[in-house]
Amino acid sequence: MEAEKSVGKRHRTKYDAAFRVEAVRRVMQDGQAATRVAQALGMSEALLGRWVCAPPG
Repeated sequence: MEAEKSVGKRHRTKYDAAFRVEAVRRVMQDGQAATRVAQALGMSEALLGRWVCAPPG
């Protein structure tokens, strides 16, 4: 799992597919709270919530 920050005005982090799958799995299969998972992974809770509600594809 990797997170990559781009250079520019805003620091927008890009997450690879494996990172996204693992984050969603922790919430959906392991039953962990999205807030706790987002904090542990150093990402936005809102973004994780969007991933959980709208799987890739």
